Amino acid sequence: MNNNKQYPERFIESIRCPNCGSGAKQGFQFNDLHCTQCGTNHFSLGDVPCLFPAGTHHKIIWQHQTATMQYMAQQGLAALHESLSRYDLTSTTRQRLAQIQSASQVNLNTILSLLQKHGIDPIPDEQLNQMNPGDLSEYFDLLLRDWAWDSTSNANPENTAALQRTLAEIQKLPNKPRRILVLGAGAGRLSWDLHVHLKPEYTVALDSNPLVLAAANELVHQRQSIAIGEFKNFPQIGFQHAQNWLLEPPLDVDNLRATWFPLGANVWQLPFERDSFDLIVTPWFIDVNGGDVRDLIGVVYEKLIPGGHWLNSGPLLFTRHLPVQLKYSAAEIKELISLSGFALVNETIANTDYLRSPLEARFRQEQVWTFSATKPQSPMTIPAVDGALEPWLIMHHQPIPQGSYASQDSHPLIDAILLLVDGSRSINDICYEIGPHLPQDVPVKDVVVTLFGQILSEQSNGV
Repeated sequence: MNNNKQYPERFIESIRCPNCGSGAKQGFQFNDLHCTQCGTNHFSLGDVPCLFPAGTHHKIIWQHQTATMQYMAQQGLAALHESLSRYDLTSTTRQRLAQIQSASQVNLNTILSLLQKHGIDPIPDEQLNQMNPGDLSEYFDLLLRDWAWDSTSNANPENTAALQRTLAEIQKLPNKPRRILVLGAGAGRLSWDLHVHLKPEYTVALDSNPLVLAAANELVHQRQSIAIGEFKNFPQIGFQHAQNWLLEPPLDVDNLRATWFPLGANVWQLPFERDSFDLIVTPWFIDVNGGDVRDLIGVVYEKLIPGGHWLNSGPLLFTRHLPVQLKYSAAEIKELISLSGFALVNETIANTDYLRSPLEARFRQEQVWTFSATKPQSPMTIPAVDGALEPWLIMHHQPIPQGSYASQDSHPLIDAILLLVDGSRSINDICYEIGPHLPQDVPVKDVVVTLFGQILSEQSNGV
């Protein structure tokens, strides 16, 4: 890869193929983004490495999302053009529609140009039409919040408040972080601000959305401005209907961008070895990661060094599709943190403005929960939590200790699961091994958890 980034040897050594887990010694070639062990070819978004289990097939998803966005934008522009050709409009209405049309056209041109510059062309895929891979522009407002609404000419306190909350927790830590991972980094502003203030060995700004990744890379690394349009569908009295913004690269007189690395990857298949970072930050991410918070805690725990720290800051606004049993309260999450082996260091709760645009009187205010937790230097006794038969039964990343696990029922599947208990495998590990051998409609984790839950219940009841 030809780029201006200075990847330290330690960073390259920590990279793993997200498909098979191979590192450099086993055949993963970071410079070529190719794994000789499993044969997976990965790809780059411009000069941003993208490491997904599906390799280059993931690029097809991004191309399809780009094509879908292009189609929807063109439909909207066509509708605006048709409206402007009507004879029953006043000049005031015509002016409002023309402003929205201008901002929409700027966005379409900018996004397509930006993504094509980074190697993503709008190519539809018929099979993906049936899968609904998601809206590419879902987090478009983050570009505006991070780089347009807050500038030297237009001060907006939202980014400053987010940085201050995070730095306040970091300053309480015993050691200055040297290797930082930001999960769900979005358009990159917070990860960049942290990098500038802390000056670590390197910071990885990880996200799975190509638009925000490409924009962050274009601004910080390529030092190129980006034209973005903003418009409001709901008229605000006394406010503009639309505005075209010019996003400017942040100041970087010390060339700190050389060790700030945007990375395309999935949080559930992170391309890093164990114990890779001494600080992992999850900003506005714990509730929108698409999975179980318990599994996210396991991912963070695995990638932190002993003595490393996890810093979370954001609300608990779980996505609609998530089942209600996974929409944990703060009290539940603190129990899960304790059961995982983390030690909660500090927590604060604050109300803050969210996505407060200069073009709008209406805005959201969110309750933000900020906490830091430490991974112990060595395994510690996990405190008991009411209702938890065993920590490893709740936190599925923890090893199942060797013991006498016998079921009253006899079945080849049960026998196969129990034979996998060796003191190092977790429930997640067992599910990974037996999953391919079961029908796709079988909820593997439910099967494994239920089996061990029944065994532990029988043992506690003396059955």
